[in-house]
Amino acid sequence: MLSPHCYYSVVVVVAASSLTLGVSASAFLLNWPPSTHHHHRTIHKSSIKSINTPSDDDSTVAQISHTLQNLQKDLLANPSKLQPILEQHQHEEEDFELSSEDLVKETLLSTRLPDLELNRTRIGPSTIDGAGRGLFATEDIAKGELITCYPGDALLCEYSELDTGEEEEDFDEEDIDFEDEDYYDEEADYVEEVVLWGTHVDESDRIEEDEVFDGIADEDLPPLTSYAASVNDVYSVMGMPVLDTDPAYYGHFANDGAGHIAIQTGVDEAARMGIEEIISSYVSESVELSNAIHKPIADGLHLGTFASKNIKKGEEVMVTYGPDYWMAFEG
Repeated sequence: MLSPHCYYSVVVVVAASSLTLGVSASAFLLNWPPSTHHHHRTIHKSSIKSINTPSDDDSTVAQISHTLQNLQKDLLANPSKLQPILEQHQHEEEDFELSSEDLVKETLLSTRLPDLELNRTRIGPSTIDGAGRGLFATEDIAKGELITCYPGDALLCEYSELDTGEEEEDFDEEDIDFEDEDYYDEEADYVEEVVLWGTHVDESDRIEEDEVFDGIADEDLPPLTSYAASVNDVYSVMGMPVLDTDPAYYGHFANDGAGHIAIQTGVDEAARMGIEEIISSYVSESVELSNAIHKPIADGLHLGTFASKNIKKGEEVMVTYGPDYWMAFEG
């Protein structure tokens, strides 16, 4: 674990939030403190857009897509197989209904396909100082090829009224409590967050929802959202670091090579350089060092980690998280 001892994240929060960059989280973590904020924005969205999008044109991707599409058809034809995901929704006592198509997508996003012929990486000590474990290629990987999949051991769902078809309720201004901090949270009335677990995750390995967002300080466990990557505006997959034996699902171990810019920049230097220059410096170096990107497979039924550059055997696989990731760990 890294020791942050810096305040860059606090300084950068306003400027970073205005960018169209996003988050793709992984194994590079700060020595986090439990957050005292609402946990809406601990992660988000897809990787920095300036990276060229890789091609789906390889046999492994075709195999995975074919398998997922067959499973999709089977689940739609046999709704009883959706019972595990449906039971989790019922446990949450939600105020909205999802379609069968939504439930199928959630089931497949939170599934690890067995026996995938995808063994191109290993986990080892990262080349980045203080980053812990990292992901390394065990063979040469060409640009555009699938490296590994990003697991959905847990699935973070952020349902808005638009997603669920709910109509906005009428309200009386006299009923507003202006001292309620939720009134000032733009998403408080519009987003419902739900955490769903993959059936492959043993009950003993699952954690409470608050711990998913806040971690467990007594056990030095960071938030599970620190290992999350966005699939779209509704779904983010979260990989559990303890599930580390299947190289077909190692995407959550890819680090951001430029994280040191975020964690080593203090208040004085931030004031001297200016926020925009710091963000620009981080983005430039992160994109330069990255050689991979997380990208949906089969119309968003899975998430894969693809090579955005040619990667040599033994080289560390790196992605870019975006400044929003680092600002989530102000400390």
